[in-house]
Amino acid sequence: MRSLIVNLVLVVAVFALVLFALGSGMGGVEITVWLCALLASLAFVISRYVRQRRAARVDPAQS
Repeated sequence: MRSLIVNLVLVVAVFALVLFALGSGMGGVEITVWLCALLASLAFVISRYVRQRRAARVDPAQS
């Protein structure tokens, strides 16, 4: 399992590359949508990490 920091850096790097690729063609609305998508993906990565950590902590106790 990759660490949370690695996953967060990967998500931000992908979004930064997309922003760099689209660059000047994006207006205010597009930037807002891009930022909302970035925040949603960061929330997803964090929630998935927390869920995996909880599952890993519970499994050894049940066996």
